[in-house]
This record gives sequence, structure tokens and C-alpha cells, in this order.
Amino acid sequence: MSLGKHRDEILKALCPGKHAVLRDEEAAWRDIERAVSGISDGAGPDGDRKVRIERYVYELCLIYAHQTGAMPGFTNSESETRFERFAHSIPVPAELKLTRNFLKACIRRVDAKRNPQFARDLESRGGRRAAE
Repeated sequence: MSLGKHRDEILKALCPGKHAVLRDEEAAWRDIERAVSGISDGAGPDGDRKVRIERYVYELCLIYAHQTGAMPGFTNSESETRFERFAHSIPVPAELKLTRNFLKACIRRVDAKRNPQFARDLESRGGRRAAE
């Protein structure tokens, strides 16, 4: 799957605001490509699909928090959060079916604000401020 043609749209969705800039756009793009290749690599039973998507969403949460300084979130309303918009801007293989509801469930399970492992992973990327 070629992400190149979607690069500007994806990075624009990642930006925390209209006039804000990312910490490191090139690093963000490399991380996004790595996350997408990681989700695309495995082919297995349907149970494996759920694990792959959850791992993928976790990686996107880390990228988002590190690059924007904001924690990923979801909303139960019809409007999307910036993180949800970012996650849906990235094309994934059709067989993975990343629906809005499944994305929200994954974000709930990550629980970025109260997850000590997420805080450690974010700190190892140099994103300490977002975890606080």
C-alpha cells in the first residue's frame, strides 16, 4: 500500500491546529509508515486482526501524543476528535475494517491518560510533556 499520495492529508490531520506545526514532520512520517507496514505485514485468523489493529492504534496514539503534545481521545458524539480524524486519514488494508466504533474501543483500551506503560513508551520517544 502506497502512502505517498496521502502524505500531505495525513500530516495535516496530525497537526494539532491550523497554524501549529509538528515537532518533527519527517520523523512523524517515518513512524506512520512503520505503523502501517506493521499492520499490513501479518496475515492470519480474524482474532489476529483485532490484535494487529489494537497494536496499530496504540502506535498511532504514541505518534499523535509525541508529535502534538496532546493526548489522543475519542468522543461519543457524531463529531470526531483530532486523533480520530488523524487515524481515519491513514488508509489501511480493507480486510482490517477499522470502523469508527472499533477505533473508539481501541482508544478506550489504550487509556493514554492513566496507562503507565503508555507514559513510559511516550517518554522513551521524548514526549514527556504530553504524558504529564
